[in-house]
Amino acid sequence: MTTTTPVNNATSDEEIALETTDKTENTSSPTKDDNTISNSDSPFHLLEGRWTFWYTHRPTTFRNSAVNYDSCLKKLGTFGSIEEFWCYYDHMKFPGDLPLYSDVHLFKENLKPMWEEEGNRLGGKWILRLKKGLSTRLWELLVLAVIGEQFSVGKEICGIVCSIRPQEDLISIWTKTANNQTVTQRIKETMKKVLNLPQDCPMEYKTHNDSLRDNCSYRNTDRMTDHFYQSANPLWYIPCDGGLLILTILTFWRHTVSYDALGFLGTFLKYLAYNYHTLLVWIFWVSVFLHVFEATIAWRICKRLNIDSENTWRWCRQTLLLGYPSLGKLRRYEAEKRKLS
Repeated sequence: MTTTTPVNNATSDEEIALETTDKTENTSSPTKDDNTISNSDSPFHLLEGRWTFWYTHRPTTFRNSAVNYDSCLKKLGTFGSIEEFWCYYDHMKFPGDLPLYSDVHLFKENLKPMWEEEGNRLGGKWILRLKKGLSTRLWELLVLAVIGEQFSVGKEICGIVCSIRPQEDLISIWTKTANNQTVTQRIKETMKKVLNLPQDCPMEYKTHNDSLRDNCSYRNTDRMTDHFYQSANPLWYIPCDGGLLILTILTFWRHTVSYDALGFLGTFLKYLAYNYHTLLVWIFWVSVFLHVFEATIAWRICKRLNIDSENTWRWCRQTLLLGYPSLGKLRRYEAEKRKLS
């Protein structure tokens, strides 16, 4: 069966090999272990290591079947110099131009992009979810950073993957040792810096053992906890809580109010309390319901954003007291996060 590949004008593995061979057969770079040619005499700009491009495309009929993942994995080529890299990369389609359920992989030589591989099985991956249309630019930045050794974590990076899906695209970076928290955090921070992401941009981590357990790369991930909280303007408490307090008194304790001491305002409040008492009762309960409803929405937004429990409680409490002046801040924050993911 013909498999779509990310190389222009190539429809089979043989055509991929022919095209890349034509471009690189006269530019094969020496390896780091080749002692017959010194770096000063080599016409190539050697990289610190050798890397391999892989490609997978699993049609809809394959994704839920028992088809071996390894059979869908296509090797595009290996390079060890800047010149070789551009020979491959210049003839590859951009991620945004690939069909759905395609994955482009860049891994160290002799290491397949598979969870159970010896060099991968104890590791995991950082996952960045992207809005459609952003993957091409960020993928190129990450590719150049990885082969350029900008992460400075030794052999802890196994490879990177760009996955094209219907509702979103995903970029992930595979780490060698999942339980090395210091290194994995450094990789996450460097990835944010390389891709010019804000510090509060949400990223998720999943170990390969968990992926093997549920047979999926991107479900049931450990999302990074968000600690966002922003206090509303204190002046909002005057009309919101002050108004609700007056409404409560007029509804339940109207006989205890000294209306004459309040002058014109007292006369107006007395008129409302005794002539529109039923309406005030309805307004009171509707107001309470709306504040509780808005606090519930705030709680759900906090869960979606993976905000920690302490700040979730603070958002719910503030929204219960103020209503939309608090909820509006949280919704704007969620909208900003969606633009980045």
